[in-house]
Amino acid sequence: MRWLLVLVSVLMSLGAVPAVAAERALDLLDPAVSYTADFTVSSDKGTYSGLLWHQHGRERRSYMTKGGSQTILIRRDLDSAWMMKPSGKWYVGLSLRALGVIAGGIDNLTVSRTPLGDEDVNGHRTTRYRVVGQGPRGGRFDGDAWFTREGIMIKAAGTLTGPDGRHIPVQTELSRLMIGRVDPKNFELPSGWMGMDLRSVPAESLAQALESLKPLLEGR
Repeated sequence: MRWLLVLVSVLMSLGAVPAVAAERALDLLDPAVSYTADFTVSSDKGTYSGLLWHQHGRERRSYMTKGGSQTILIRRDLDSAWMMKPSGKWYVGLSLRALGVIAGGIDNLTVSRTPLGDEDVNGHRTTRYRVVGQGPRGGRFDGDAWFTREGIMIKAAGTLTGPDGRHIPVQTELSRLMIGRVDPKNFELPSGWMGMDLRSVPAESLAQALESLKPLLEGR
């Protein structure tokens, strides 16, 4: 489903961060600095643009789809992710661990990099890296990524290869990046909304549960 592809694409590309040796990507995609930015994520399913708020252990992304506005709230500190639909004032909660399992083991993705030199990207001095990310089930990311001195990945472009051998071009980029304090309220669930909490649903049952909710999640 479209919103899940956005989340997986974000995690896969953000997982490609600079490391001295191959390391677990999800431990590296979370820079210690707080910042806000506009973002775009492009794949074979289309391009999504929106707003991003980041704080160590927490991230929120709001973007537009054909079904209206959607928000993904990621809380690594709570092992949770929520897909939020502002127009209907409802959300679905998922376990990051279970989501990683159904996304092909993305929670255990490891990455390595090779520096290629310094470049300016959208007004920020960055280091460009050649990046290879390897998943435990055969998934792979090959491409380039650009990082600021604070460790923020401002751009990544490459190819996702699934366990089935399918190649998917992926690109993500930040613009209007502003580093500084972010209001913690951005990472809280709004009060008064309806919620479906699937965080306790085991991974082997989660895919079926999400499929049954597909018309609702995609705004149909």
